[in-house]
Order: sequence, then structure tokens, then C-alpha cells
Amino acid sequence: MIMLFSKISRILTLGLLAAATFSMTPDAEARRQMIRITTLAPKDSSFDKSLRKMGQEWKDTTGGQVNLVVFSGGVQGGETAMIDRMRVNQTQAALISGVGLSEIDPGVAGLQQIPMMFHTYEELEYVMEKLGPKLEERIREKGFVVLSWVDSGWVKIFSKQLLETPDDMKKGKLYTWAGDNKQTDLLKNMGFRPVPIDATEVTSSLQTGLVDIVPLPPFFALATQSYRPAPNMLDIRYTPIVGAIVISEKAWERISEEDQAAMMESARRHGREMTLAGRAENEEAIQVMKDKWGLQVRESDEGVTKAWEAASEEAYSLIRDNTVPADIFDEVVRLLEEYRANN
Repeated sequence: MIMLFSKISRILTLGLLAAATFSMTPDAEARRQMIRITTLAPKDSSFDKSLRKMGQEWKDTTGGQVNLVVFSGGVQGGETAMIDRMRVNQTQAALISGVGLSEIDPGVAGLQQIPMMFHTYEELEYVMEKLGPKLEERIREKGFVVLSWVDSGWVKIFSKQLLETPDDMKKGKLYTWAGDNKQTDLLKNMGFRPVPIDATEVTSSLQTGLVDIVPLPPFFALATQSYRPAPNMLDIRYTPIVGAIVISEKAWERISEEDQAAMMESARRHGREMTLAGRAENEEAIQVMKDKWGLQVRESDEGVTKAWEAASEEAYSLIRDNTVPADIFDEVVRLLEEYRANN
């Protein structure tokens, strides 16, 4: 009899444990988050590597509750497609440029779409530090959370034929971002011949002659081989390459506050790592394209710089309250004046 009660007790205990395990499993699974992040940054670039390291940190610091899957190289489409995918939860996060971010909120265009506005990294960092919180709030209102701001050097102008001045650029077919109708109209009003195409189609469009001038970050030109059909580069600081790691608010709110804090800290640290590595990678890419592939570089001088600054300043009245909201444009100008007065 004692043995019978002992067996029954063991069976009941095992049954209760099994029931408890079964009832806890869905909750445990519900807490686990698969975050799919997309980017145009090429696979094995410093950006791709930093994202993967960040993902491992997220997994470790959240006890395996958050797992990051990285899709690099534009395999999920251009930045417009990336934003659309986040909105319908096909993906949850993205590392995207200021152009893509401007589709979420046009205020971000103040950091990347005012040519020849910034002269140094120090100026850019000062403006981003002051303006960042306002932009983050505006982006949050659109359903996305900024985890980290990133910049990675300067856009240079690659072309089939050597060019030096804005007038030279008006003679060619200029690549512009597909879907950014305001930018396309602006370039037309400035006398250029813009051709909107997706960033993933830049190289093929150069090869077929659809475009013959492309403003690009050098590391992207090297990684995608875009410099081969456009073997000339004008070395001016045309505009900084600004971006951010963003996540959909819906995905973010499913994560505990404790894990959010750890993930945000990790993202900002790796964002800074991307910034420093990206700037260096840009300069290295130029040297590689020159030394190994014969890239022809037109070095900037005072005359070239002044010509581009003058043309850009003439366009500022068209840019303000068009591609860049007036309040953001004015704030960028004010902050730059403030920085330059003190430095």
C-alpha cells in the first residue's frame, strides 16, 4: 500500500511538473523576440560586422530573449522597401541612411541633403548632438525608435567623364534616389538632369548608360564596383553620409524596459564604432580604387570648393521648406553659426 501511494505521488508530481512546464512555455516563447534588421551596407563591411557583434551582445545581455538576424547588401530591397517591410512587421529594424530616414520624417534631410553645408566632422557632430533629440521625437511619432545615430564620411561624385564644376554636372545624367520626388524636382529646378533609380541598381544603370554621374560614399562605390563604369571622382565634401539604426515601435515595445536599456547602450556603442570605422573605410576605399584600379581623382582646391559652395548656396532657398523643413533648415544654420563662432 505504501509503495502504491508512493507511485501515485510520483505520477502526480511528474504530471504537475509537465503541466507547469507546458503552461510556462508559451509565456517564455512570447518573451523571445526575433529582430530582423536590413541594410544596404555590403556584407563583411565594418557596418555588417558591427551589426553582428551588436546582435551577439543583445542575445547575451537579454539572456537569449532577443535574437538579431542581419540582412546586409540590400538583399531585402532599397531603403523605401526596408521601411515598408518594418511597417508590416516583415522586418523589425534597419540601418538606413539619412535619405531613407527622411521618408520617415523629412527633418532628417537637414543632416544629409543640404550640399556643402558642413565642412568638418566636428561641425556635423555638434549639430547632430543638438538636433538629434528633436529628430528622435519626430521619428518616434511616426512609429520608429532611433537606437543610434551613425555617420561615415563624405559623399563624393563619381562620373564617367571627369568633372570639376556644377556646370559640368549639369551636362550629364545624374543619379538620384528613387521615390524622393521632392529631391528630383529640386534638382530639375537647379538645372540638373536627375534620373531616379534604386540604390541597388546604381552599377547596372551606369553600365547601361541610364546615368553617368553618381554621388556615392567611396566604400559603397568600391563594394558594388560602381567606380568601374564611372572611373572619375571629384574629391569634395559634398554632403556627409548620415544614418541611424532604427526599430519599429511595435517591436520595441514588446521588449522589457531592462532589456531595452541594455540594447540601447549596445546600439549606441556599436553605432560609434561604425562611425569611426566607416570614415576610415571611406578613405581606404579611395586609395584602393586609385592604386589598384586606376581611379582618376580630381583633388579639391579653393577654386573648385568655392564654385560648389556658391552653387549650393544659390539652391538653399529652394531646399528650405522643400526637401528640408524650414524649422530644421534654420536650426542647422543657427547651430553651425554657433559652433563656428566658438571654434
